Amino acid sequence: MNTLAIRCLVLFASVVFVSARPAQKPLLDPCRVFGIVFIETDRAFADVRVFVEENEHMARVNVFREDNALYADRPGVWYITDDRNAADFRVYVEKNRSFAQFSVFYIDNPSFAGCR
Repeated sequence: MNTLAIRCLVLFASVVFVSARPAQKPLLDPCRVFGIVFIETDRAFADVRVFVEENEHMARVNVFREDNALYADRPGVWYITDDRNAADFRVYVEKNRSFAQFSVFYIDNPSFAGCR
């Protein structure tokens, strides 16, 4: 009787603890990341992880840094803010391309901003 109770308790505890794991964040479509962006310093708090490419042709998204938040209204146009709470997205810049969800390249002309 004692061993049966212990087995049931262990089984119940394992089911509860295994199912209580936090779910991973779903991957965001790179084309949906635009607007007010905060550059996060901690990977755990970021919504997306990006790698900054040196070549425009290797990047998934061409990003234009907008000076006015009102004009950051389409894919690839980011207004970088210092206020984490005001941001639409929190982005962490990876140093290793393998850890990034997608890559970006900063451009000077807003006409070429967007997804590839």
